[in-house]
Amino acid sequence: MKELPASSRYVARSGEPVTDADRSELNTRLNDAFSAGAIDDQAFHRHLDTIYSAATLGELVPVIQALPATATHSTPQGIEQNSRPPGEVTPSRAMPRSLIVGMLGAAGVAMVLMIIILVIVF
Repeated sequence: MKELPASSRYVARSGEPVTDADRSELNTRLNDAFSAGAIDDQAFHRHLDTIYSAATLGELVPVIQALPATATHSTPQGIEQNSRPPGEVTPSRAMPRSLIVGMLGAAGVAMVLMIIILVIVF
């Protein structure tokens, strides 16, 4: 069981009454955790009873401690989400082969022309 930080509203404002919105949010999180297999059937029912019998936020601490943490931020829009496993490299964005061959051909022609000019001039 993880320890909640002192800044958690369930610890810092433990004497405040539980609202219907608090109960609804925790019920959703509890259902999600149960569906994901993070908690078993007995813990689910025990925490559900606690959610609906609690009068203050402090009484909900055991439920909060048993639930998986929720993300408090979203991924920035400029970050590309990668579906590959860690350590697997994405394909390179290399130039097409035909473009490379064309550039090498043009460079070769330019070299031949420079050599001819140098031979003629000297």
